[in-house]
Amino acid sequence: MKSLIFDLDGTLINSLLDIAISMNKVLEKHNYPSHEIEKYNYFVGDGALVLVKNAMPYNSTEEEIQNVLKSFIEIYEQNTHNNTFAYEGIYEMLQKIEELNIKKAVLSNKPHKFTLKYMENLFNNFNFQEIHGQKIDVPKKPDPTMAIQIATKLNTNIEDMIFIGDTATDIKTAKNANMKSIGVSWGFRPIEELIDAGADFIAQKPMDIVKYVSSL
Repeated sequence: MKSLIFDLDGTLINSLLDIAISMNKVLEKHNYPSHEIEKYNYFVGDGALVLVKNAMPYNSTEEEIQNVLKSFIEIYEQNTHNNTFAYEGIYEMLQKIEELNIKKAVLSNKPHKFTLKYMENLFNNFNFQEIHGQKIDVPKKPDPTMAIQIATKLNTNIEDMIFIGDTATDIKTAKNANMKSIGVSWGFRPIEELIDAGADFIAQKPMDIVKYVSSL
């Protein structure tokens, strides 16, 4: 039986506006230039620290970066869900996955406490067996450590695991873990990035995930 690992931001949820608004507030608070929302498509995906580094001037000091990171986490926590929602068709897809008795997990580079909060608020009607965000003691994606641990916890062979995400980081995580990969077209990055990273399949809409998984 196949098991699935989903990325969160850009795959299950569209959280870009909340991230961008929060980060821009922090940048303005610290007297740095803010950015257009579209730029955040490329700032996100590799965790909060990388987001901050991408948004700040390239010559920022480590102390400045850490100060902004602290402020971002504080402000983002206050504005987590104002403009964040599941993509159209996600709930229907997850319902079908559950009807097929396919195990599923989430692995995100978003800080763990925010990952848990989003999952509780937006997906509490679904049974995700494992939910993991970025943790201090675990390497973030594309390191395969946590993906492999999830496979073990789901009692699923690596060759039966499918990793689903919207960025090259997700596809590389799958490859590093020797898992199959699905790239989703509705996320933060263009399809070309997913193809270049070597995605095994591109889903144009959420139900395509069900069709692909069912065909294996």
